[in-house]
Amino acid sequence: MSATPDRLFINARIVDVFRLRVFEGWFATRGERFLFVEEGQPPAWLGDVPATDLAGAFVAPGLVDAHMHIESSLLTPRRFAEAVIPHGTTALLADAHEVANVAGERGVAWMVEAGNRTPLRVYHAIPSCVPATSPEIESTTEVFGAAEIERLLRLPRVAALGEVMDYRGLLGQSPRLPPLVAAARATGTRIEGHIPTLTGTELSEYLAHGVQSDHTLTFPAKILEQLSKGVTVMLQAKSLTPENIACVNGLADRSGIVIVTDDTEPNLLREGHVTRMLKLALQAGMPPLEALASASLRPARYMGVHDLGAIAPGYLADFIVLDALDQYPPAQVWVGARKMAERGVATAVPLPVPPPLPDFPRVPGPFTAADFKLAPGVTGTRRANVVQVVNQTNSITRHAVREVKVSDGYAVLEPGDGLSMVAVFAREGGARSVGVIANAGIDSGAAATSLAHDSHNLLVVGRDVEAMCRAANAAHTRGGGVFVDDGRGIVAELPLPVFSLISDDEVGRVSDGLDAIEVALRGLGMKSQRPFLQLSLLALSVSPYYKFSDKGVVDTEARALLPVLLPA
Repeated sequence: MSATPDRLFINARIVDVFRLRVFEGWFATRGERFLFVEEGQPPAWLGDVPATDLAGAFVAPGLVDAHMHIESSLLTPRRFAEAVIPHGTTALLADAHEVANVAGERGVAWMVEAGNRTPLRVYHAIPSCVPATSPEIESTTEVFGAAEIERLLRLPRVAALGEVMDYRGLLGQSPRLPPLVAAARATGTRIEGHIPTLTGTELSEYLAHGVQSDHTLTFPAKILEQLSKGVTVMLQAKSLTPENIACVNGLADRSGIVIVTDDTEPNLLREGHVTRMLKLALQAGMPPLEALASASLRPARYMGVHDLGAIAPGYLADFIVLDALDQYPPAQVWVGARKMAERGVATAVPLPVPPPLPDFPRVPGPFTAADFKLAPGVTGTRRANVVQVVNQTNSITRHAVREVKVSDGYAVLEPGDGLSMVAVFAREGGARSVGVIANAGIDSGAAATSLAHDSHNLLVVGRDVEAMCRAANAAHTRGGGVFVDDGRGIVAELPLPVFSLISDDEVGRVSDGLDAIEVALRGLGMKSQRPFLQLSLLALSVSPYYKFSDKGVVDTEARALLPVLLPA
């Protein structure tokens, strides 16, 4: 035979994600691809090829994440690659939605180039909802229409139009969004969904625009309806429940089920990346081979990359070596037939020089106490539209009308009333709002963050106006990040100077910084398992059911603004 491989791997237990089985065998690579994948022992004529004896270890495909946002890690693409490859992630579909909202086309192009320089196989979803809702709801620095999408779809390794989060807008409430989605559909580009509440005819109408997936919080009835309507159902951490996995295990065809990470903060990367989802899936009752198929072959097929996600001839030689099918991190990680990590430690992850940053809107400021007045010129007790945090495990919020005391425009909060102030300042200056939130868990002090989904205007939450002012000014002077003030001064900080969203520091330092932020937030009274995430989502104007923007309280289902104070 003329096909001579570069390297043999012998005595392997190979995970076959096509037939959901494990077989004892060997494989060989040539260049960056698998050449032979066979049962038994290699033939004698390959005796001169360098061989690696895997001594009975399991070999599975490299893990593929079909829906995620690099910015959620607070890291640049090169630092993200350095962090996740040792955990077995070798390919992903990244939606640079956060950077797009801040820096537009130039920001997306920067993320694409930065991602493509890494040893990760980074495919790209072009953000669809820039802004997430509309300029009437919140101030935005960038607006994408059909023309911008058509240009961005020509960038290298683009595989999808990113999640269409403004589902009400696609159902006819936005004049901008349907033509934008149609432009992507006309090119044959995959269209990703975001479907937290739609069912029945509304779901069908949304899907009729060409939407193909959903990754939002789900439950068995929702899974079954979406699968019946052709949706690829993506299970992230909050959906990997015993009830959902029992539903999935009962399906005759599970090829439409994919495991994804969506958002992974840097401190969670200590526990793993896609591997963290696999552990949760196994704990919830998913069989190991099903879990591996849903985190390798199935996401690769969903992405339209048909030579990825399996140990098979001609496929890209991305694979992980496991001591057991439920034991992570992998013993080894290989990308393109090159060993990249061993026992959770990177061995060959080069860090390329990042591209030069484009200009982007900086954090507004400086601030004075007067910027945090609830209602300038008002004194007395007034009824207010208050956003209520429902619980400490998710981002769902409700609406209530509460009486609030106001003195010379400032909210007067009483001990034990469970209320805090929320201020949002537009990145480009000018627009701002101050509102009231209940049950946020902040009993004292304040926190400010320039990473506030999705428009990333400056978000400040607290009970102490002076502390709110100090935290906001810290974000302004440091070029962005997260800052916590305990009422006496700044006690924790995490600078995020790249787009005022992410850092080019290594993951350990960023993770330690986030840990300090979360300790400080709990010190203010927050009891959430992920207090920073809960804080940053208070400005997500497409998340059920009420949130804040720089223009007021947002009813996210009605796509409408509510005044902070009701008429006297």
